[in-house]
Amino acid sequence: MKFDFSVEVQRSDRKQTAEITVTNSQVIVAVPHSLSEQRIQSLVNKRRGWINKKLALQSQVIPFKPKEFVSGEAFSYLGRNYRLKLTGNDSVKLKNGYFHLGNGNGNGNGNGNGNSTTEKAHLKAILEDWFQTHATQRLSQKTQRYAKILGVSPRSITVKDFKTKWGSCSVRGDIAYNWRIIMAPHGIVDYVVVHELSHLVEHNHSSKFWHAVEKTMPDYRDKKQWLKVHGQHLAW
Repeated sequence: MKFDFSVEVQRSDRKQTAEITVTNSQVIVAVPHSLSEQRIQSLVNKRRGWINKKLALQSQVIPFKPKEFVSGEAFSYLGRNYRLKLTGNDSVKLKNGYFHLGNGNGNGNGNGNGNSTTEKAHLKAILEDWFQTHATQRLSQKTQRYAKILGVSPRSITVKDFKTKWGSCSVRGDIAYNWRIIMAPHGIVDYVVVHELSHLVEHNHSSKFWHAVEKTMPDYRDKKQWLKVHGQHLAW
């Protein structure tokens, strides 16, 4: 098969229908073993416009770069970037467009550069604690608001240090969020909240589940795609 982009075909006996995804600028076509090469090529050609759009979008993504925790570095909170300003206090204050954060040297002059491994770990721990505290507050508020809209009642709301997912909902109604989602814009955070709450309506990812999501958030597909493309940057 010849296209102006690379295509990886994944065949499986468990696959009943063909599915095309674009992840990390790679086009993946998952199909049943029995599907012919000609049929696969036809399917890809039909989705060519959509594929090129996704590839163009993903090509704009800047590769993830770990934080250094130095003065002037940008940290995102609810979709807005705030610069880090190191001070002599072991606390965090969001003020005048800056995260004022202690650098551990106690001199209060804001000149700490956060270069040592020990100092970086110290600053990271303080800032993470601030983010987790505010994530708990914000996500609880949003969950309670959307729970009324969906007509559901979660049993508990917590934030956790998930590595590979943005949230979870148990069959008993316990909802947990990845605290890092609080770095994303409000609309993206709302999508994650609605997604998890919708599991209290339908505890799976069936068409009924996505209908419940769409009923509350008609543009959920855009937000879902945003997370796929930009989610890697919601990290340190």
